[in-house]
Amino acid sequence: MNEIQVVGLNHHNAPVEMREKVAVPAQEAARFLAQLREKPSVEEALLISTCNRVEAWMAGNPEAAAPRAVSLIASRGGMAPDALRPFVYDLRGEKAVSHLFSVASSLDSMVVGETQILAQVKDAYRIATEAGSVGKVFHMLFQKAFNVAKAVHTQTRIADGKLSVASVAVELAERVFRELKQKRVLVLGAGETGEMTAQCLRDRGVSRVTIANRTGERAAAVAGRLGATPVPLDSLPRALADADIVVACASVEKPLVSGEMLRAAMAARGGTPMFVMDIGVPRNVEDAAERIPDLYVYNIDDLKGVVERNAAARRAKLAEGRRMVEQEARAWSTAQFGP
Repeated sequence: MNEIQVVGLNHHNAPVEMREKVAVPAQEAARFLAQLREKPSVEEALLISTCNRVEAWMAGNPEAAAPRAVSLIASRGGMAPDALRPFVYDLRGEKAVSHLFSVASSLDSMVVGETQILAQVKDAYRIATEAGSVGKVFHMLFQKAFNVAKAVHTQTRIADGKLSVASVAVELAERVFRELKQKRVLVLGAGETGEMTAQCLRDRGVSRVTIANRTGERAAAVAGRLGATPVPLDSLPRALADADIVVACASVEKPLVSGEMLRAAMAARGGTPMFVMDIGVPRNVEDAAERIPDLYVYNIDDLKGVVERNAAARRAKLAEGRRMVEQEARAWSTAQFGP
């Protein structure tokens, strides 16, 4: 049987500036997998690309497959493989299996216990299956990962409390402003994270929430469900000037919000501060925005302080989940490959 292997980088060892360069949009995943399998050293392949990780999963000859994966991931960011290698991990066999079970169970997430990652891994599995890059080994492995994730969540209850990147971003805004109810909030992006963010804000009593999205119909649908106000992207400059808090989480390949746009918004605000939480990867807001007076910009990596405080309360659940994952990985690997 071919050896299972993962080559990738994540929020533990690579900053957002690196992760955004090599992120692979869902619509480009099938092409990436085809390129990965051009060499006979890779018989099965699957790609997990989220805000916090880019991972090439392979079954084949690991010694030949690893350089191929590093080269392809590096090419996404227009860099040489050697520039990427310091950020990359290469896990094989039982270690790779244990890592997958941890990822699917949200034990390796920035926000431990969040449930989005399981849906993202399932999407990655679906895309790879439709692309014809999943065979017997990965069918068995990923189905087992989904079962382990369900068992971990059920037994440890680590997902209780509906934690997510969106909820942590809103918590950070609360730490800055203390009281959010009277604030005007702009959510940039109407995907799953955008909708979760808007819901978190509404749950905290924020009544003035505006949602901007590239697809006006989607913004209107989400706004309608949550009692928010939709705005088209061409109204973004005005929407920025009106907002006290901006949560940017659109799926983009380059920033939607320029430094010039924010300078104009801050000038219109007459010195009233603005808080911008950019939780998109790639980022939604240009780097230049960080140098604008009275504008406070945070990115997804800045959430770690809040996350660590939340994680302290979940340490026992995390330890129990890790024990379950290690036992399941050992048992599955032994059954498939022998002791």
